[in-house]
Amino acid sequence: MKDALTIDAFKPVSLAKSYMNYFNLGALVVMEDGEPVGLITRSDIKRIVEKGLDLELICVGEAASKPLVWVKHNTTLKEVAEVMSEKGIRKVPVFGFTSRGPLLLGLYEYEDHVKVLAQSG
Repeated sequence: MKDALTIDAFKPVSLAKSYMNYFNLGALVVMEDGEPVGLITRSDIKRIVEKGLDLELICVGEAASKPLVWVKHNTTLKEVAEVMSEKGIRKVPVFGFTSRGPLLLGLYEYEDHVKVLAQSG
């Protein structure tokens, strides 16, 4: 599991790109009103750049992949691999829960060992 950060859905995509570059992250969890709603990845940002759009003018919430697919902290790696395979996704945030709401713990990213776990028994 890798480190993960959140970003507010109403922030510009340029800020998301800066965070990803500074912290060397492949994705950020998008939050709206204190709730996780999506995931913005380097691929999402690349698509915006390829369209010639201004990263300062697009909100993270508009560019994010939705709905957010996530897992609980006690989900096994095999179960995570199955979710990734079923949904056709490469990144899955991991949440714990407190009396104040969801708590982001990290991010599972697709790697070869995840593929092997999904295919084995």
